[in-house]
Amino acid sequence: RSSHSWFVLKYLLGYPHVKNYDGSWTEWGNLVGVPVAKGEE
Repeated sequence: RSSHSWFVLKYLLGYPHVKNYDGSWTEWGNLVGVPVAKGEE
């Protein structure tokens, strides 16, 4: 998913300085006690 967003921002919308950090959700989701919204929240 992150690569799709990167591609759209970089090549379709023309943003010149797009960065992609692919470990962000994996690292956040593995931490205990951090907020994660689910469903209707």
